Amino acid sequence: MSQDFQGKNVLVTGGSRGIGFAIASRFANKGAKVVITATREETLTQALSQFSDDEGQTVKGLILDLADLTDASDLFTQTSNLLEGETVDILVNNAGISAAASLSEINLTDIHRVFQVNLIAPILLSQAFASQFVPKQDTFGSIINISSIASKFDEDRNLIYGVSKAGLNKATKNLAKSLGKQGIRVNAILPGSIDTDMTREKYSDPDVYQALVDRLPLSKRGTGDDIAQQAVFLASPEAGYITGQLISVDGGWLLQ
Repeated sequence: MSQDFQGKNVLVTGGSRGIGFAIASRFANKGAKVVITATREETLTQALSQFSDDEGQTVKGLILDLADLTDASDLFTQTSNLLEGETVDILVNNAGISAAASLSEINLTDIHRVFQVNLIAPILLSQAFASQFVPKQDTFGSIINISSIASKFDEDRNLIYGVSKAGLNKATKNLAKSLGKQGIRVNAILPGSIDTDMTREKYSDPDVYQALVDRLPLSKRGTGDDIAQQAVFLASPEAGYITGQLISVDGGWLLQ
């Protein structure tokens, strides 16, 4: 196991499945102590069971529904308790939801929920992260926002989701500017079509899958680990002079 992140503490929201789980796994495999959040006890327990202290993986979990987030600082207090009093060095705002609907189908409840989870919660968590952050060994803290290429193109049924992620892109740049002097770098990853359990059924039809890969220059869907590798890089010293960037990991989707 590589020890690139030995002594570092990472908080990954929505880390029990999909992209979040891949990110948590890669950080854990590189020596970090990781805390993941999930909205359901069942999915959290299942995710935690896949890590092993015997293999040097230190991963803890918390139940958290970002739609009901009222006190972001309390999450970091709970996280610190799991970390035996240590603070968080790296925050990955990964949790996100969608509400696919045409303009005529959009309702206020969906708008509020999607914006709360995808935009408001990451801002509040970033604020709380900055308040508790303590620099270690002259290294930067890191906030990584998981946005989406949906923020970059127009699609009728993705209006709410796309706008919420576009807002997250803007927040990323503003946060990078305001937190840089505090020693915190802020970047966003914009995934394209990623093969996760949440999207696998949609592309189980061979014709639908083929239509997708035909439009991609790299002719394949991405994996959670494609995103995780980028997240680990952005949190590493090798990316120490990178902040305020929106990095697409999309197989060339946005080149069309």
